[in-house]
Amino acid sequence: MKQLFLSNGILPTVKKQEIIDQLGTLTDVEDHLQFATNILQRDDIPNIVRTEIRQYIDYIRKRCCDSNLYLAVIGEFSSGKSTFINALLRDDLLKTSALPTTAAAIKLRYGSDLQVEVRLKGSRSGIAKTCKDTKNITLPWLPGVKNLDTRGFIHALTANDQVAKDVVAMTITHPAALLAKGIVVIDTPGTNATHELHGEVTSKVVERVADAAIIIIPATVPLSQSLANFLRGSLHPFLHRCIFVVTQMDKIRQREQNDVLSNLCFRLVEQLGIKPPSLYACSAQVVLDDITGEEPIQPHLLVWKERFEQLENLMISRLSRERTLAISENVLRLLTRLFKQLDGHLRSQWEQYKQHQAAIEQEIISDLTSFTAQEQRICQGMLDDSISITTAKVNQCVEEHREKTVSEIYKAIFSAQDLEALGKVVQSGSEETLKQAQNELQRKLQDKIQDITQVAEQASHQFDRKFAEAYKRLQTLAHRPEISSNINDDVQLNTSTVVASMQSLNQEIDTKKGYFALGGAAAGAALGTAILPVVGTVVGGFLGLIASASLFSSLDKRKQQLWENLDPSLDSYFKAVKRQAQQAVESYGRSVNNALYQRIDKYMLHYKETVDKILQEQKSELQRLTDIQTTMQADLQEINRRRKSLSAQQQRLAATEST
Repeated sequence: MKQLFLSNGILPTVKKQEIIDQLGTLTDVEDHLQFATNILQRDDIPNIVRTEIRQYIDYIRKRCCDSNLYLAVIGEFSSGKSTFINALLRDDLLKTSALPTTAAAIKLRYGSDLQVEVRLKGSRSGIAKTCKDTKNITLPWLPGVKNLDTRGFIHALTANDQVAKDVVAMTITHPAALLAKGIVVIDTPGTNATHELHGEVTSKVVERVADAAIIIIPATVPLSQSLANFLRGSLHPFLHRCIFVVTQMDKIRQREQNDVLSNLCFRLVEQLGIKPPSLYACSAQVVLDDITGEEPIQPHLLVWKERFEQLENLMISRLSRERTLAISENVLRLLTRLFKQLDGHLRSQWEQYKQHQAAIEQEIISDLTSFTAQEQRICQGMLDDSISITTAKVNQCVEEHREKTVSEIYKAIFSAQDLEALGKVVQSGSEETLKQAQNELQRKLQDKIQDITQVAEQASHQFDRKFAEAYKRLQTLAHRPEISSNINDDVQLNTSTVVASMQSLNQEIDTKKGYFALGGAAAGAALGTAILPVVGTVVGGFLGLIASASLFSSLDKRKQQLWENLDPSLDSYFKAVKRQAQQAVESYGRSVNNALYQRIDKYMLHYKETVDKILQEQKSELQRLTDIQTTMQADLQEINRRRKSLSAQQQRLAATEST
C-alpha cells in the first residue's frame, strides 16, 4: 500500500493567534461571554443552571482558542462517505460495512503517527487508546478484537457492527497533508440509517462542532428525498458553508454525466432555495484503487484521479479562504445557542418567582374578619338549633316530671286513713316526694344540657378542620425551610407541621388557658342545681292547713280542702321550674357560644400573628423578587438584542465573499 501526501502549497501556514484575533473581532465573543458570566454570578441563579451554562461558556472559550477548521462529511448510508475520506487521506483507513454501524461521529485530526482513542458504552464502557506502533491489541470484552494493530483496530471499530454499535466517540490522529493544514475531518453517521440516533448525532455535529461541511451525493441516487429533507431541516442555515460533492461518477455513462450534474443543480436550487451551488464531481473509489493497487483501473477512468486532485485543490483553497469566516459563524451559532439556553432558564425562573408571589398574595385568608365572623355565625347557628331543640326537650321533661310528682302527692293525700297520716303526708311526705323528684329531674335536665355540649363540640371540631385547611396554606408562604412563631413559651409554630401546631394550640385553649371546657360534668351539674326552686317554698304554703284541721268536719273534706290549696302552689312551682330551666338552657347556650367565640378569636389571633410574622419576613422577599424580575426583564431584553445582533452578524458573514 502506498500513501501520498499533498505538497501543492495551496494551503497557507495556519497562524493560530491571527485567526483567534480575527474571531474576536468578527464575533465580539468575549463581550457576550462576559455578559452571560455576569448573569451567572447572581445568587438567585440555581446551581444546576449555573453549572450547565458555565460548562457551555467554557466550551465556547475553548473553541475560540482552537484555530482548526472542523469539516463534517455528511451523506446517506452507502453514499461513499468513507471512501471519499480515505481518498482525502490517501489511505484505505476507514472500512465500509454492508449495514449501518456506529452512531458516533469520528474525528480525524493531524498527528505524526496513526493513533486512535475510542470511548465505548454499555457493558463495554471504557476508553481504549493506542500508542505509536501499538501491536497485538486484544480486548476480551470486544468481539473480533484480538491481536490487532492500530489499523486493524480502527477497521474493527468502524466496520464490525458488533463492536461499532457501542462506540460513543472516536478520534483518530493521522499524518495526512490535509489534516496537517489545521483541518479536522468529521465522519458523520449516515443520515438515512434506520436508527434515529444517527441523524441526531449528525445534527448535533452540524449545530455544535462543524465549521463547514462536505455533502456527499452519489451520482447513482442524485438527491434522495430523505437527504433533501435533512438538508432542508438541520442543515439549512448552514448550506452556504457546504461543499457539494457528487461521487461515484465512474458508475455513470460519460454521455449522461453532464445531464446528471445539471439536473442535480436544478433540484438543489428548487428544493433547498439556495443559489446555484458549485458541484464537484469525482470518483473517490478510483483514487483509492490507485492507492491500494488492489483493483486494476480502466484507462478511461484514470481521468477521475486527476479530477480528484483538482477538486481537492479547489476545495482546500475555498476552505482556506473561508476558514476565519466559517469558524466565526460557528462561534456565533454557539453564542446564539448559549443565549437561547440562558433565555429559557431565566424565563422558567421568572415564572417560578411569579408563582411564589401569587402564593404570598393569595394563599392567606384574604379577609380574616369576614372569615372569623362567618365561622362564628356557623357555630352560633348550630348552637341556636341545639338550644331550641334542648328547650323543647326540657319543657317536655318538666311536664312529665310535674304529672308524675303531682300524681304521687295527690295519691298520698287522698290515701291518708286519718288526720295524723294526712299530717305526715303534708309535713314530710310531700316534701320528700318533691325532693326525690327534684333529684331525678336534675339528672334528666343535666342529660338534656349535655346535648348542647355535644353540638358545641361538633361545631368546635368543624371549625378546627376549616382552620387546619386554611392554616396549612401557610406552608406555601414559607420561603425558608423553617419559620416559627410563638403564642407562649410552649406553643411552637412551624409551617412545615402546621397541623401539629394547631393541635397544640387546641390543647392550650381547651386545658391550660381554660377558655373553653366543652362537655364538663361540673358545669352540667351546676346548671342542674341552679334551675330548681327551693322545695320548702312550695310545702310551706300549705303546712298551716294542718293546724286548722279541726275546722274541718270530716277527713275527706279536709283532704279536698288541702288539695285545693296545694295544687296552685305545685302549679306555680313547676312553672318556675320550667321558666328557670329555659333560662338556664339559654344562659348555658350563651356561655358555650361565647366560649366558641373566644376559641375562634384565639385561633384567628394566632393565625394573624403567624401570617404577620411570615409576611414581615416575606416583605423583603417580595421586594427582592420584584427587583430580580426587573433585572431579569432587563437581562431578557438584552439577550434578545444580542440574539438579533448575532443573527444579523451571521447573515453578514454568510454574505461575505472571501478574497
